[in-house]
Amino acid sequence: MPEEPGPLKPKVTPCVRLRFSPLLREVLVDIVERVHAAELAASDKQSALPQVPGELPDPDLQTAWAEGLREREEYDTRALLALVTNPQFGKADMLATPSAAEALARASVRVRLYLRETILRDLNSAEVDGDFDVFRLPPAEQQGYACFRLLAHLEEDLILQLDPGAAKA
Repeated sequence: MPEEPGPLKPKVTPCVRLRFSPLLREVLVDIVERVHAAELAASDKQSALPQVPGELPDPDLQTAWAEGLREREEYDTRALLALVTNPQFGKADMLATPSAAEALARASVRVRLYLRETILRDLNSAEVDGDFDVFRLPPAEQQGYACFRLLAHLEEDLILQLDPGAAKA
């Protein structure tokens, strides 16, 4: 998919500047690969196009809409997969184009939703979003929680770099 200008500040060059252990990167790679595989397996499902009340759905428009969403989803997840599989991720600053940064943020949201619905499903919202004793969790949930928080930080940092005014909102 060709790069397209994003709706945010196009002159900014976002930088991924996270630092964390190589073990956490391996866990994150596994999770992102699972989400990407699930998205590809679900590519036959139809995404619902919003309908105008009283109008019949247009099958061609429905198909084009669903295909566009699938392509965007795959592009976004491939961008995140490329980032997390890069051995420098977590060790060094990595630059991204504005559209790649937006794709990374969107894919991070999807991966966090996946984590919330699977590995972290037994935690309530206050626990997932707040501070609590993470060491009371089993190891798989600890790793999932660490990835969830890492991706949340990645999203927030990229959004603030793309649109510094977002911090005031």
